[in-house]
Amino acid sequence: MLIRIILLILTFNLISGCSSINDSLTPSLSIQQNQFDGSVSIIQPPVSAASSLSEAWHTLGFQWNKKFPEVVFIDVGVDGITNVMGAAFNVDGQFIENIKEASSFTEYGDWSTRRLVMPLADFIKVAQGHDVKMKVMQIDTYSVSSFGSSNSGAVVNSKFPPFIQKIKELNVLAN
Repeated sequence: MLIRIILLILTFNLISGCSSINDSLTPSLSIQQNQFDGSVSIIQPPVSAASSLSEAWHTLGFQWNKKFPEVVFIDVGVDGITNVMGAAFNVDGQFIENIKEASSFTEYGDWSTRRLVMPLADFIKVAQGHDVKMKVMQIDTYSVSSFGSSNSGAVVNSKFPPFIQKIKELNVLAN
């Protein structure tokens, strides 16, 4: 009986430890100051934005710059080599499609990524959404992944709160 209890405790610790290890092994936000003009940037490198292995394998990174306080730059990525044309979000049934291109071309590598820009207010809705679907558009197709508080498997879920908190600390958002 004692062995079963010990095995149960070890199994529980192993399962709960995987999510914290996964979070610690993914890149976390950084604060950078531009040496030319002194502006501050809060940067979250791209991490997984898919809550399940059965979904499209997307990444999402984001950057806020004090020089452009009303917008957030997002880096949207898909697995493989393909042209990323844009993105849209379905946040708890509300569509956010006013996302503009911030780079002329897709960057290619292990991931194909494109830099886009969206209003800060819309980014906050995405970050605080319960059920968020991210649609990544390519030339002749699209793919969808999900995250948000009701989709617990996406690494990006744990990256939103510290990012938003840093923006609040810079007195851009009301607490």
